[in-house]
Amino acid sequence: MTTPVFDLRDGAVFLGGRQILHDVGVRVEPGEFVAVLGANGSGKTTLVRTLVGLVPLASGSLEIFGTPLARFRQWPRLGYVPQRLGVGGGVPSTVREVVASGRIGRARRLRRMSRQDHRAIDHALEDVGLSDRAGDPLTTLSGGQQQRVLIARALAGEPEVLVLDEPTAGVDADSQDTLAGALGHLSRAGGSVVLVAHELGPLEELIHRAIVMGGGRVLSDGPPPRPVGEHAAADHVHLHPHEGTPPAELTGLPATTFGTDR
Repeated sequence: MTTPVFDLRDGAVFLGGRQILHDVGVRVEPGEFVAVLGANGSGKTTLVRTLVGLVPLASGSLEIFGTPLARFRQWPRLGYVPQRLGVGGGVPSTVREVVASGRIGRARRLRRMSRQDHRAIDHALEDVGLSDRAGDPLTTLSGGQQQRVLIARALAGEPEVLVLDEPTAGVDADSQDTLAGALGHLSRAGGSVVLVAHELGPLEELIHRAIVMGGGRVLSDGPPPRPVGEHAAADHVHLHPHEGTPPAELTGLPATTFGTDR
């Protein structure tokens, strides 16, 4: 029996005095490509942020690669791509400089970048189709291209598992195809992927398993849902009136090296 990448048991999360996750259990095995689906406010983003340690559990337990979260220190094994954010800040940065920052977790103090570091950066840029833009200022890229830079930054760290929060939201079709190619390459190489999505698009063929969230609970966990009419596709989870009003955007979370997110 293999050691799971993530093993969340009976997880409950409160944010702003409101319970967001209710006794959630999620297990992700090595090499799995898992989509997390659900309506807005269903708890998708909170779930993945909990899995990578950005949101604390009020109760329940979480193990990462078989180690309880409180004792886990091998963070370079994880790559996390939040929902779109300003990756450039107020400091002019080239695409390559931003992607190179993904190697920080693997670097030793006061050590120059090695050939291995440079190769990993080159491969990450190639995977997301931005090798020709490596020297360009980040601010000259489109929104979809900037999202690809975030993904390349995570890939540059050579993670064993990549967690992405709605990476295709508002992204053009070409960028979605490029993303699917990069994630397919990682998956075929044995890496694990956990992906929050509202629309799967070209990613649908890569999905091994789908976790459908609703009201902060896991509604289903198994093969991706198949289309049965207009509103039953895997990329569409309808929000019915009886499901209640989605919670407001979550604010006040501490900033981390992973970035900030809603």
